[in-house]
Amino acid sequence: MRSISNAFFHQAEITQIDRWEHGPLELAFLSEPATGRLEWTAHLHNWNATQRAGFVRSGEAIEGLKPFVPYLEERRNPNMILVPTYGGSSELDVMLAGLLPDDILAKAGLERRRSMMGLMYMHNDLPADYGARARAAFAHYIWTRLSPRARLGQGAFNARSPLRLLAGDTPYWAHRLYRLALARRDEFFAPTTHEDETWKPLAELRAGILAGLPEEERHLFDVQRPLMGGDVWDEFDAKEREEVLQSAIDGDGVLESLDPVVELLHRHRTHEDFSGANSWIKEDFERSFYSKRAKLKVDLVETIDDAPAYALEPNEPYEQVLFRDVIAMLDQKERRLVIALRLGKSASTIARESGLRGHASVSRRIAALKTKVARLLN
Repeated sequence: MRSISNAFFHQAEITQIDRWEHGPLELAFLSEPATGRLEWTAHLHNWNATQRAGFVRSGEAIEGLKPFVPYLEERRNPNMILVPTYGGSSELDVMLAGLLPDDILAKAGLERRRSMMGLMYMHNDLPADYGARARAAFAHYIWTRLSPRARLGQGAFNARSPLRLLAGDTPYWAHRLYRLALARRDEFFAPTTHEDETWKPLAELRAGILAGLPEEERHLFDVQRPLMGGDVWDEFDAKEREEVLQSAIDGDGVLESLDPVVELLHRHRTHEDFSGANSWIKEDFERSFYSKRAKLKVDLVETIDDAPAYALEPNEPYEQVLFRDVIAMLDQKERRLVIALRLGKSASTIARESGLRGHASVSRRIAALKTKVARLLN
């Protein structure tokens, strides 16, 4: 981190163009200090308000936050947002509650309020358990967005099932919503045209800021007047609330869409996913499961123990599940052929070990196998 005078940030908006290449958005929740709350809150606000600046931050904010965030200056990811919490509630809880429908808010006894991008929590008149109730209400409502069918009621599923865990992970949803809010600010806000007469010329500010950076890095920073644009969304507009929540699920081009994950969790259920309560969805699952199980034929395929080891790739778990599902749909000869190919054996080697004079027949079997697997995957 490079520190500069806070005066620069009052008159200019500094943007590090490649800031998202250094790491994803991080949310760091900090508890209210015993003393010095106002100063602490001001430093947090200055830090969060200058998120676009990346590695260039207010020197006053850095010095004021050092006792609370160790090694702040040495951080390699500039995209960290500090979330102050007061008695278990934060401005992100206000953001979650603000996006809920009126009936959900009323049932939870919550008040809708506008949330602040700087995350300063100034709602001293809200009940002490506002944050807990807001998170519980949001988890309950987002479940209906992930499982909209009537028979997919939350009570039918175990609290530890993947879909319940996804719906109930409110810090995760707050993270997605805040990332969307930052993207909206970048897209819709524009530099102010109402300059104070005491402000320095923009060219002078730009020269002063860039002078403190290595010459080879200066092209990565843009300096404009402070961005203005009002609210990133209107919590009191039902249509806009709906759009924002849908964007939190599909990513809106800013985040990876959750649709494939949700679809996968719905299609691949296990007995452990369901609660002990009787439900239509549980009965449907068990009827389908035991019907398929009755038609299965157990077939053992011999393999060897000294198979080559491979470096794990990020999608290794997915590949293992995919391989398991595909091989279950092959006959015994096809499975043996797949095992041999995965061990790196060529068609000639497979033919020789099978006692064949040539590899033509093995090559035809491999071609037919590829066609079948491609058809299964499609």
